[in-house]
Amino acid sequence: MSFFAFLLILASTVLHATWNLVAKKSHFSIPFYVLMESTSFLCWGHAIFWSPIPFGSLPAAFWIATSMAAFCDLFYGVGIQYSYEKLEMSVAYPVMRSLPLLFTAMLTSVFGWGERLSWTAMLSMAVVFSGCIIIPLARFRDFSLKAYCNKGFFFVFMVACGITGYTLFDARAMNVIRECYPNESAFTISLSYYTFRMIALIAFMALMTVSTKKNRAIFRGLFRERHWIPPMLAGSMASTTFALVLCAMNYVTNVAYVQAFRQIGLIIGMLEGVLFLKEKATLTKTIGMLLIIAGLAASVLFR
Repeated sequence: MSFFAFLLILASTVLHATWNLVAKKSHFSIPFYVLMESTSFLCWGHAIFWSPIPFGSLPAAFWIATSMAAFCDLFYGVGIQYSYEKLEMSVAYPVMRSLPLLFTAMLTSVFGWGERLSWTAMLSMAVVFSGCIIIPLARFRDFSLKAYCNKGFFFVFMVACGITGYTLFDARAMNVIRECYPNESAFTISLSYYTFRMIALIAFMALMTVSTKKNRAIFRGLFRERHWIPPMLAGSMASTTFALVLCAMNYVTNVAYVQAFRQIGLIIGMLEGVLFLKEKATLTKTIGMLLIIAGLAASVLFR
């Protein structure tokens, strides 16, 4: 992997962690997510006009997968809202970002959607799981089932399930496009689908926003005293993250390197929580984080 690719991946991880910092500080909500994704669409919506893929002609399997992916993304958004209300960012962010890789690997293996897990992959997953268990503890002797049976971790689990769900359904939807239009490049398919899927997600979230009094009030509040700036800033960061990752893929010999080095973002997310939100940097957080990074890197590089 070239040094330039590493810089691109590093920049993308910083931006991803930072939009989560903005979301945490600004009280993330579904109306916040609506404005955030609308900003991302403003950055990438042009792809709808030049994309050679006629979405209207795609089979029902594509529409079902896309709808399910958008619904899982909405599920993810609700989880983020309440996770950041209940937990510190330095706890929630690394766990919610690492568990989906664990869940995805397990599901694809169990249901035969990919190659069977090797013993090294299973060992790596056990290391990741150990790190996720350690991070929430204030001290090692606090380990007990009660430490995880709370609302905060219910919503972290909800986020992880949402990410896992939209990852699998996104993959299915893009496979359908690839089967129908095999001559299109991976870049064209990815960008076209990403843009189209944003429309579905925004529609779902807008419906959820107008359907409840609380969300309507939050949405109106975002336009008072320039409260619309944080979600638009977060949306710009999120869309730039996507662009940097796509760009980095052109400078690596194996996309596995992109997956592995993106895990640096877990450290950055924890550090931003400690530095900017004044959260405690405990020994358990540090050791848990190192275990997660080691496990994720091993699962990608030694599979």
